[in-house]
Amino acid sequence: MYRIGYIDDEPTQYPNYAKKLKRRYPDMELVLFQDCSTKSEFVEKIYEEQVEVLLIDYKMASSYGFNGTTLISYINDQVRDLECFILTAVEQERIEDNLVTTRNRFSKTIFDTEGDSPDKVQAFNEFVAVLRECADVFRTRQEQKVSRYRELLEQKQNGKLNSNDEDEYLSLYKVLSSYGMVEKLPQSMLGSEFEQDLGELLKVGDAILKEYKK
Repeated sequence: MYRIGYIDDEPTQYPNYAKKLKRRYPDMELVLFQDCSTKSEFVEKIYEEQVEVLLIDYKMASSYGFNGTTLISYINDQVRDLECFILTAVEQERIEDNLVTTRNRFSKTIFDTEGDSPDKVQAFNEFVAVLRECADVFRTRQEQKVSRYRELLEQKQNGKLNSNDEDEYLSLYKVLSSYGMVEKLPQSMLGSEFEQDLGELLKVGDAILKEYKK
C-alpha cells in the first residue's frame, strides 16, 4: 500500500480526492494530516503516518502563517528523501517565491476526472505515476540506509561512536524505526554517553542538595 500524505488548511475536497484515487488505484491511500499547527508538528506527522510522498496546498498562510512552499522547504531539510508536491487552486505564475520547482507543482484540477474525459483521465494517471515513482524511490533509499544504520548501531554498542556519527545514527534511527524498517530500541540506546553521564551527575547533585537541606 502506498501512503500519500495530504496537507490543506481547508480540506473540503479531501474526501473527494481520496475516493477518486482509491477508485482507480486501490493500492494507494490519501492520508489527511490533522491536528498540526507548526512545521515541526507536520514533520512528526510524516513519521506517525508513514507517508512516502506528500501533497501540500499552496495557500495556507492565513491559517498557519506560512504557505505550502515554505513548509516544503522546511520538510526537505528534515526528511530529505521525501518528495513533496504543491497542489494549488491559483495560477502557477502567482507562485513567485522560487522554493518549489515547476515540475513539483500541480493544479487541484488534476483530480477532475468527471465524465471520464480521456484527456483528464490521462493527466490524472500520469500524475499518479509520478507519485508512485517518488514513493518507490523513497522506499529504496530507506532500504539502502539500513546497512549504514546497522554499522553505526554496532559502533555505538562497542562505545566507538563519535559525536558526528551520533547525530547520523539518531537521524537514521528516527526515520527507519518510524517506518518499521528497524527494531525499536530502549531509550538507553538513543542518548549519547555524555547525556547519560550528565544525567547521573545531575542525580548526584540533587541528592547532595536534598541532604544539605536536611
